[in-house]
Amino acid sequence: MQPAGAILAGGKNLRMAGSDKAFIKINNVPIIERTINLFKEIFTEIIIVTNNVSAYNVYKKECRVISDIIKDKGPLGGIHAALSCTHKRNIFFVACDMPFLQKTLIEEQVKCFNQVQCDVFIPRLGMRLEPLHAIFQRNVLDKVTYFLNSGNNFSITNFLKSVNTGYWDLGSNSSYKNVFKNVNTQNDLKEFVG
Repeated sequence: MQPAGAILAGGKNLRMAGSDKAFIKINNVPIIERTINLFKEIFTEIIIVTNNVSAYNVYKKECRVISDIIKDKGPLGGIHAALSCTHKRNIFFVACDMPFLQKTLIEEQVKCFNQVQCDVFIPRLGMRLEPLHAIFQRNVLDKVTYFLNSGNNFSITNFLKSVNTGYWDLGSNSSYKNVFKNVNTQNDLKEFVG
């Protein structure tokens, strides 16, 4: 079963001096457009979750652009919003600031997910988890809602302890490390465009 694809673009961009990371250009293409173009090759439904909907209006023909329903809860709040708006049974999630996503890796993850029984499916490189390259089943929506309304720690990693999480072990293969890199700081940006 093919999931929807969702891009989480709701961060405050504090480490980028307020610049929206999704619109940073790498090789003259904004990261968000790189991700949308990749997703169009894989998914029939694409969702952008952002707290600045007007900034993403240009993508409304290709994507559903929505905002958080439960505000100020970080990436898990964006996951909640996307799960709330789709009719697909599953959603594949990434952050908006990951310029080196790979189609073949995403397709392989979807294939593996379809062969296991779990609520959430995330890659693991050695001991490192990659919770923003994840597939969530829509049936965890109630658990996400409860989690967001019941405490102060809204980290995805914390949430994963409360559901049946499957881990896709990629070993410590260094060829995957760039896939999961994101642009968090000006120094990161220099490394990518340098």
